[in-house]
Amino acid sequence: MKIGNNITNPGDLRTKIILEERILVEDAGGFTTPAVGQQIQTWCRWVNVHGNEIWQADAAGASKAATILIRYQPDLDETWMVIYRGKTWEIRSIDNIRERNEYQELKVAMIGAG
Repeated sequence: MKIGNNITNPGDLRTKIILEERILVEDAGGFTTPAVGQQIQTWCRWVNVHGNEIWQADAAGASKAATILIRYQPDLDETWMVIYRGKTWEIRSIDNIRERNEYQELKVAMIGAG
């Protein structure tokens, strides 16, 4: 499959991750606390930043960053988190590649790293 100028093999989606929705729940006193909402297990292509991307990620304040490619998830937005190998990653940006609703490219950064 060709996405942009790159040929993408669906077999490259071999890394299992969990997409986790962050929601706020209001308690009896009217205070809101974060909670876990919907969880989606999916397969992705995980690429840690390397080369010039390291400097760009560092300038953006992300000491550990990665780019992941997943199949399109319509409910996904930047408020969700990614769980990978027991670590939590925040989603910095989402690109619905060519607006085709087939694949999404996520830029993620590890929470609490560095």
